[in-house]
Amino acid sequence: MARLYVGNLDPRVTARELEDEFRTFGVLRSVWVARKPPGFAFIDFDDKRDAEDAIRDLDGKNGWRVELSRNASSGRGWP
Repeated sequence: MARLYVGNLDPRVTARELEDEFRTFGVLRSVWVARKPPGFAFIDFDDKRDAEDAIRDLDGKNGWRVELSRNASSGRGWP
């Protein structure tokens, strides 16, 4: 499993919108969007290689910052 941090999001973005964008890279385990404060999300991929592909293609798109989460090792809870 690999968890991605996605930052610089529009506060109105929904989990569904992110799921639609990221699932093209592989199987997602979960999508969590922060609301208080807004502007970031965590996306869990089943396979780390798929997460790395998403980083390559989506980092910088729409002004987003997409990177591996530093908390990915636990695999439990948010964040």
